[in-house]
Amino acid sequence: MFSNMNQLRDIQYKEDLLKKLQPVERSSSLRIERPTSLVIRQHRRNSLPSPSVIKAIVHTPDLERVRSFSLTRDGLKNCGDKIRRRSTYSIATSEGPDSLSTGATSSLESICQRQQFKVAIIGSAGVGKKSLKNQFATSEELYINNKNDSNRDQGEICVLMDDEESCVIFVDETELANQAENELVDSIVVVFSVVDNKSFKNGVRKIEMIRQEFEFEKPLFLVANKVDQARQRVVTEKDAKKVATRYNCKYIETSVALNHNVDQLLAGIIRQVRSRRQSSTYNPECEMTKDTKTASMFTKILLQKLMKIGHPDFLCTRLFDV
Repeated sequence: MFSNMNQLRDIQYKEDLLKKLQPVERSSSLRIERPTSLVIRQHRRNSLPSPSVIKAIVHTPDLERVRSFSLTRDGLKNCGDKIRRRSTYSIATSEGPDSLSTGATSSLESICQRQQFKVAIIGSAGVGKKSLKNQFATSEELYINNKNDSNRDQGEICVLMDDEESCVIFVDETELANQAENELVDSIVVVFSVVDNKSFKNGVRKIEMIRQEFEFEKPLFLVANKVDQARQRVVTEKDAKKVATRYNCKYIETSVALNHNVDQLLAGIIRQVRSRRQSSTYNPECEMTKDTKTASMFTKILLQKLMKIGHPDFLCTRLFDV
């Protein structure tokens, strides 16, 4: 009898011991449930469309991009690019119900008042002429070494600057050479690479021929491209400014890879061409005041020459001064 009782006690002891050894399941008020599927949080979308979307819009035949700038006391202000329906001379297209209003005017009046400038961009091969023209078209993307746009060549750009719209048409060196008269070109841009001394010498020879042999008196620009490659630079800024001052050129250093000073160059070209056209406008009704205007122009030229004394590179680097 006692043996049976001892066996029962042993069994009860073992059962109690097993219960103590088992892990205790703790309860918590906070439980984290593991997701059965991957959940991706959607980030806040920008109010502006992505560059790929803007690129697709611009490539649409019925739409065009209008670049907008404003000259202030602090310098050039980029007012952004605007997309609008492509300008035509049709009243139904420009004022119809399907017209796209994006901030840039597309009325018939603005189209008729839009000026057209023809600008030649010349220089040695590999200095970045094509990339520079493509970068003129936008401030939202970089076109340097863009393989998808390797065959693209921007030949026309619409620019709205100081509430006056201009259409800039670019021509290459071949088109410039085939023209019988340089009156068809409003400005010439000579581009060289700061890492290629040969391209600089070729650019200087071109400028000499343009100024001396062709007697081209319209705005001429000397552009030093690829300044981002500072370690490989072989053409100094001082030498380039001397050439620009000698031949009465505007000088600027750019980098298409960094989009550095590209907008300033584009706005400077428009500024100089507009000023040139306004100064050469002839009005028969004002013929009687010709002597007075000639005297005032002489005074202005004299003051400009006086300003050059002690500041040899002052005028060549200020693209917006006329």
